[in-house]
Amino acid sequence: MSNEGNGQEEKIHRVGTVSLGIVLVGFGIAFLIRLLYPGLAAEQILQWWPVIMIVLGAEVLLAGIGKKNFVIDKAAVVLLFLVVFFLFGMAGAEIAITGLTRLQWQ
Repeated sequence: MSNEGNGQEEKIHRVGTVSLGIVLVGFGIAFLIRLLYPGLAAEQILQWWPVIMIVLGAEVLLAGIGKKNFVIDKAAVVLLFLVVFFLFGMAGAEIAITGLTRLQWQ
């Protein structure tokens, strides 16, 4: 989008991209820490999933307060939820595998 009067381009903020980045970095760091400290269970990390909604909601609110032109980046939001479901799936698989190895086979 451009203003024809002064030739300046208006920036459009894509809501969801910052949230996606924060979630990827945050969960990446958490699972990296888990590799270094095996006592940290995957369930403990996944209990923080509501933070994702808070970060995304805060980004939407801040974009509205700044009165910038913004659109919701649908691809980033969909990717955000896909990453979360992937994390839950991987944690569930780990829990299942760990539980199976603890069973005593007779």
